[in-house]
Formats: sequence, C-alpha cells, structure tokens
Amino acid sequence: MPKRKTWTRNKAERALRESEERYRELFENAQDAIYVHDLTGRYTSVNRAAEKLSGYSREEIIGKHFSNFIAPSHLRYARENLCRKLDQQAETTYEAEIVSKTGRRTPVEISSRLIYEHGQPVGVQGTARDISERKQIQEALRLYSRALIDAQETERQRIARELHDEIGQVLTAVRINLQTAKTARDTAEAARHIEDSIRVTDEALRQVRDLSLDLRPPHLDDFGLATALRWFIDRFSQRTGIVTEFEATDDEQRLATETETACFRIAQEALTNVARHAKAKRVSVRLKRYRDQLFLIVKDDGVGFDANALYDHSKRPAALGLRGMKERANAVRGLIDIDSADGKGTQVRARFPIA
Repeated sequence: MPKRKTWTRNKAERALRESEERYRELFENAQDAIYVHDLTGRYTSVNRAAEKLSGYSREEIIGKHFSNFIAPSHLRYARENLCRKLDQQAETTYEAEIVSKTGRRTPVEISSRLIYEHGQPVGVQGTARDISERKQIQEALRLYSRALIDAQETERQRIARELHDEIGQVLTAVRINLQTAKTARDTAEAARHIEDSIRVTDEALRQVRDLSLDLRPPHLDDFGLATALRWFIDRFSQRTGIVTEFEATDDEQRLATETETACFRIAQEALTNVARHAKAKRVSVRLKRYRDQLFLIVKDDGVGFDANALYDHSKRPAALGLRGMKERANAVRGLIDIDSADGKGTQVRARFPIA
C-alpha cells in the first residue's frame, strides 16, 4: 500500500511539473506582453514579450511599480482601473501607452484580472497587446473621413457658387425683364422683354443641365465607363480648348458600378486639375484592360508640380484633389501613381482589379 501511495504521489507531481512547464512555455513564447504584479502594483513576473515591448530586462522590471512604465498622461486611468478591479473584482480592459527604456511610446491594450489564493485576491495577471497598427489604421480612417468631408464641402461650395453666380443672375434678369414687360408702354416693347426672358431662361436650363451632368452623367449608368469618358472628354475639350485624345480598348464590357464610378471620377478630377493648374496644350487619356486589371492613364504637357506636396497635409486644398484620387482608388482596391515635376507635365496612372 505505501508503494502505491508513493507511485500515485509521484505521478501527480510529474503531471503538475508538466503542467507548469506547459504554462511557462506558453507564458514565455506569447506574442503579447504578460505580467503579474502584486496588489500594490509592483511586478513579480514578466515574459520575454514584456522585455521586448519595454526595452527593459526582466531584472530591471521585477519589483518596480507599473507607474514607471505607463505614460504620465495615462497613469491616472491605469490607477483607477486597478482600484476598480479591487473593488468590483472584475476583469478590466483599457488602452494606455507604454514608455520604453529609450523613451519610445507604444499604444497598448491592457486586459487584466485578479489572482486568488484561498479565496482572497493576492495579485493581478494581465496582458499588454501592441496596438500600433490598429492606431495607424484608425488615424488613416480619420484622415480619410476628414478628406471626404472636405471634398464634400468643396463640391457644395462649387454648386452653391454655380447656382448663385450663374443661375441666380439669369433668374434676376428674367425677373427684371418681366417687370419691365408688365409696365411697357406698348405691345412691341413688352414682346421684346418677353423674348429676352425666354432666351435667358433657355440659358438657365442649359446651365442646370450642365450642372446635373457634372454631378452624375447618365452615360455612366446607361452605357458604361468608356462611353461616359468619351462624352466627358469631348465636353472638356470644347470647354477648355485643350486638345484631348482618348483611346479605349474593349470598351463594351461593363464593370462593377463602384469600379466604373471610381475610374470615371479619377479621370474627371485629373482633367479638372489639368484645366485649373497645368497650363497644358495637349492631354491624352487611355483606358485599357490587361488580364484582370483595368488601367487608366491621364498625361498632360503642362507645367507640372512638386509631387511631394501630395503627401503634405499642410498644403491644402491644393493637394486635396490628388489625395482624393488616391482614396477613391483605395476604396475599390485599386492603386494610383502620380508622377510629376516642375516643368515636366503630369501623368496619373490608376490600376483597378476587375476579376
């Protein structure tokens, strides 16, 4: 019987050692920083990921209070979370910044829980996950949202200006003509003012039609990308006097609506920039397919610009339209490259997946 008890005890001890070894292996090899600290906040154990995250060795961390590693701006919140954990005995998750040995600040998501012995809390075990990439994505989304709002405001301002400057003036002229016709001394004079009102009303209708077409050309919905681009380029050339060439291959096959819209708007924005800034005499637009990709190339012989300004958010609104083109391409998993230099013209190359 004693031998059987000894064998059972040895087996239990061996199982315990194996369990501890597995825990230690998981603890040390985890991608997230794992730590244990006592109820006062002093570390008693950390893994290798915690050393890597903080830049401190294990020996430098053990015995230190967590306030030595949390950024001052986040320290109060970290302390409040510890107090809340002790009061409510609940798991907590919050974001903070770790300050490394070199002073580098890393955003982390901290999740922690109480450790109990004999029913009483004796410490805190937690993980700190590096969320730098998440923060970068959030910041990119914030900038994208801001650029989108700015673009919407710019478009609204343009429409308001068109309505006020063009349509408003026409309607004012109509009103004056009709008032004059009302008080005219003879029928012939009244007829002249009415005829003039008809003429300016026709002009107003044309301007409203042009404004509507600029907002959403029906050609894009009814006939597809190539036809819509050909129509827009013809109007662009007539309006600006810039010689514009258009070449499209295999232009009958329809694409996803969002892809056609993104490609059309990029071409529209590129040509608008040519008209406003490039001082170009000629511009070419090419639309072609190759395998499972659609390519758009807009090239002008204008004055060009410093392409580095495209990434400078302080140079607004000059770079806003160019950044907007990149964001439109990204929204449909496309890519865009803008090549320009002072005096060298500009080439916009966009590529869209169509598979």
